[in-house]
Amino acid sequence: IMDRSNSNRLRLKGKLIKGERRYILKCEDDSVWQLELQDGEEKPESGNVTVEGVKSGQDTVKVDWIGITNSS
Repeated sequence: IMDRSNSNRLRLKGKLIKGERRYILKCEDDSVWQLELQDGEEKPESGNVTVEGVKSGQDTVKVDWIGITNSS
């Protein structure tokens, strides 16, 4: 459910992949997002993560926060 007051905010879960130029998030529905991470932000090398941020392009998210998702 999107909050109508700010529909560009996203919370995504998926697999973090280190691409050649930037990190990529592959979600369970096979959607793929390119991640714009803040400089100096701690980032997991890879694995399952939750990402929060603002949609900044058709398939790009400017990330505010990224954290490891515990597999259940």
